[in-house]
Amino acid sequence: MSAGSFIEGIRSYDIHTYWYNNNKEEREAALLLREKVLNVFAKEIEAGDIRVYKPWETPIGPHPLSMWELDFKSPAIFSRIVPFFQMHHHKLSVLIHPRTSKGDLLDHTVHALWLGHKVRLDTTLLK
Repeated sequence: MSAGSFIEGIRSYDIHTYWYNNNKEEREAALLLREKVLNVFAKEIEAGDIRVYKPWETPIGPHPLSMWELDFKSPAIFSRIVPFFQMHHHKLSVLIHPRTSKGDLLDHTVHALWLGHKVRLDTTLLK
């Protein structure tokens, strides 16, 4: 195992930031947090070390609320971006989950970390 890899078969991490689309304050907070990530981690995003995806205004996959997502493959990024989310997520719910060979269901549930309130995912889509 190199210093640049995760343990326990973790290949990468996803971070999902949720909001209720009918709640203007939550929506603005979520999109502002996304803008902060784009600014603070611009160098890592440009290098391809972090990928930030478009906001989803309606539920998609197992995610029952509006959300935006990012992913990364480096423990060095984990050590910087998770504390960033801890300090800046405000009242938003944030799912931090690994990507492993154990499958999406375990990755999104048993092995997941949450900031804020835990959102009940539609796990029927995660087999």
